[in-house]
Amino acid sequence: MELFDPDRLRIGEDANPDVDPLAEAVRWMRAESERMVGFPVNLDFDCRPLAEFLAVHGNNVGNPRAESAYRIDTKPFEVAVLDFFTALAGGDPSRVFGYLTSGGTESNTFAVWVARERHPDAVLYASAEAHYSLPKLARLLRMPHVAVRTRPDGTLDTTALVGELARHPGRAAVVAVTIGTTGRGAVDDLPGVRRALAAAGVERSWVHCDAAFGGILAEFGDEAIPWNLASGADSVAMSGHKVIGCPVPCGVVLVPEADVATIRAEGVAVGSDDDTITGSRDALAPVLLWHELRRLGRRGVADLARRCHRTAAHAQRGLAEVGRNPSRARGGTIVLFDRPPADFCRRWHLVHDEEHAALVVMPHVTEQQVDELCAELADLG
Repeated sequence: MELFDPDRLRIGEDANPDVDPLAEAVRWMRAESERMVGFPVNLDFDCRPLAEFLAVHGNNVGNPRAESAYRIDTKPFEVAVLDFFTALAGGDPSRVFGYLTSGGTESNTFAVWVARERHPDAVLYASAEAHYSLPKLARLLRMPHVAVRTRPDGTLDTTALVGELARHPGRAAVVAVTIGTTGRGAVDDLPGVRRALAAAGVERSWVHCDAAFGGILAEFGDEAIPWNLASGADSVAMSGHKVIGCPVPCGVVLVPEADVATIRAEGVAVGSDDDTITGSRDALAPVLLWHELRRLGRRGVADLARRCHRTAAHAQRGLAEVGRNPSRARGGTIVLFDRPPADFCRRWHLVHDEEHAALVVMPHVTEQQVDELCAELADLG
């Protein structure tokens, strides 16, 4: 944020009643949101009716399904949200453990941690275009990490995976399957990864689906794309703020209940078992997410995803008409196109490299915004 001189925001020895910077910050954030079309986040929500929750300290410490000595929590709402996501991911509630996380990085870390506890000698495999949290968490967990090359469409090359698996004979494999890569929305071949593990003769494995971006989009797309527990994943990470929408980052992680015992610390979290990474956990995000899901229902969530696919198709046509050579991954809503000048990318919040910029179609992105962006591109010539 470039709005403020740091001296104006400095917290001094004495009380300062000037809160004008906060109002200015909100105005700036709202103005910038009008052209936010380059990041996987949904800005179409309004949680102001829940403002009363800002006047109480809630803490969903420890296991979401167990009461703790600190009883000012929102765990019943968290459980309702978890039940929704478990059903969406095709899981059996009696066999799946989950909790609301701070976002995709924590979700991926927890899932791979549980996998590593089942298979202490495991090597972590992920595509070269997988989320940046994968190599980071591999370092945290002291696991060997292999970045597997991708196909031209951005998906994990399962033939290359077989070769990489062969380099580590006798060792367990944890494979992270990306359902919607950050760079271009590519969806890895989950059944193909299972076949690769079998072809390489791997006897001990765990397949984790990082579906933070693309899980909901895959579930409600025009074609059936395997992405979840019902399709053969052992664990799944999903996002609360990307497609559904939430004013704070949040995520969901789902793993086999039977494996959580390996990381469970009994009775340590003020009277509750701790089966989480953070221990003390946000009690606000579950309420915010429950509010949106309750308002939408499963049909409403499906409508959000389908609208994203329609708008992405519209964007692809529009960008082609203005000569920007757009491309879009199967099942994704990121449209890559020839990179415009840096100031244009900054104005529209477009992530870019030397060759391409990325238009990321989320539920708040409208066809009108796409048309405005294309018109400005046409003016550039």
